[in-house]
Amino acid sequence: MKRTGKCAVTALAGLVLVLAVTACGNSAANAESAAGERAPDFNLENFAGGRTRLSDHRGEVVLLNFWATWCPPCVKEIPDFVKLYDRYRERGLVILGLSVDRNPQSVLPAFIKRHKINYPVLLDDGRVAGDYGGITGIPTTFLIDREGIIRGRYVGYRPKRVFEEAIKELL
Repeated sequence: MKRTGKCAVTALAGLVLVLAVTACGNSAANAESAAGERAPDFNLENFAGGRTRLSDHRGEVVLLNFWATWCPPCVKEIPDFVKLYDRYRERGLVILGLSVDRNPQSVLPAFIKRHKINYPVLLDDGRVAGDYGGITGIPTTFLIDREGIIRGRYVGYRPKRVFEEAIKELL
């Protein structure tokens, strides 16, 4: 039977959803894909001013999140990251949001204010994603232990509990 119009769009949307779920798959499998590797250092412009190096945070647990303002799953994670940062920063958690937006100076100020982002937002330099094995989709989040070793890689949206459980194990 030939599909046309709305049915074809619905079928295509269903296929895209299945592919997205399959690509994100098991969070444990994604978390383990980069586990054990040393996190590549970087020196990026911090949106608040100055520069931030990953190595400045040795001794802390780092959640490094590649995201963009136009990405709905990325935006959905932000309130959870704000809560996690509030709850665990005194115990040594650092969250670094690495924006891959094309025009960050024009889109980030209002976005950060509107979403009450309380953790540092870094600006993509076009190299860091490659250093981290290539970011094929956003959000992509890396969990890095106090010694600078990647302990988890999460591609796609994850609920707060997934990150919180992993963070608590490292704090």
